[in-house]
Amino acid sequence: MYNYGRALLLNISGNDGYFANVPGDELIPSEYNKQVLPTYLKSIRSVLLGATPDRSMLNYRAAQLLQLIEATELQQYILELDPRLTYSGHQVQLASPSTFDPVITQYGETDSQKILTVTGVPGSPDVSGVSGYDYRVTLDGVNIIIDKLFSTASTTQHVLSFTSGLSDAYELPGSGYKIRVNTNTLSGGWSVRGFLRPTVSLTELEGSLGRLGEPTFLQLFGVTDVEPYLTFKNCWANHPEFAYRLGGLVLASLYRTKELSGG
Repeated sequence: MYNYGRALLLNISGNDGYFANVPGDELIPSEYNKQVLPTYLKSIRSVLLGATPDRSMLNYRAAQLLQLIEATELQQYILELDPRLTYSGHQVQLASPSTFDPVITQYGETDSQKILTVTGVPGSPDVSGVSGYDYRVTLDGVNIIIDKLFSTASTTQHVLSFTSGLSDAYELPGSGYKIRVNTNTLSGGWSVRGFLRPTVSLTELEGSLGRLGEPTFLQLFGVTDVEPYLTFKNCWANHPEFAYRLGGLVLASLYRTKELSGG
C-alpha cells in the first residue's frame, strides 16, 4: 500500500526483504526503526491491532485501514508522508477465504491410511492480535501430543480414545479448531498451521476507540488547535462519514508516531 505511512502504522523495524509466507506482507523501508510508544498510543493500537499483534495481524489491519483512508480526501496526508505508492495482489489474497484455511502436512514416513482431520470454527485474533498458529501433532500409539508453537509455546497430551472408528475431538489450544484421527492413525506426526482471520469490523473498532476516554484524545489531538491535528480531530469528532472519522484518528496516530522518530 503506502511505504512510510504503512511503516508508521505497523511500527516494526524494517529490513530489505519481506515474509512471503505471511499473508499481505510488503517491504518495510530498511531505514525505519521501531518507536517506543507512549501509553496513549499503545491504548489506541491495542484496540486497532490487538494487544500483541503479530505480522499477519498487522498486515491485515494495515490493508483495511490504509484502503479506508485512500478512499477519502484524507489520502493527501499519507502522500505528504511519502508520495511513493506500491501495488500488489495482497489485497486480493487477504479477501480470499482460502488464505485462512488450515494447512495440514504429514511429516516423517507418510501413509495415506493415516488421516488427521481438522474441525471446528476458527477463533478470533482481534483481542490478542495473534493471527498465526503452528502446531505439531504426534501420536505414540497410546497418546496424542499437541505442541503449540509460534507466540506462546505449550504442550497438551491426551490418551487416545475411539468411538466407531474415530477418535475424540482434541483441541488445538487458542485456535478454535479441533482434530480427530481414525483407528489407523496410532502413530506418526503432522503439522497444522495457518492464520486466523480478524472478525471485528472497523465500525466495531470505532465504538471501542470511542470508549478510551478524553485524556487519550487530548494527548492524541493536542490541547491547543494546530494543524494537521485540528483537521484530524474535527474528522474524528464531527464528520458524518465513518471513513473520515476513523481515518482522522488513524492519521493522528501515525503523525504522533512520526514525531517520535524526529520527523
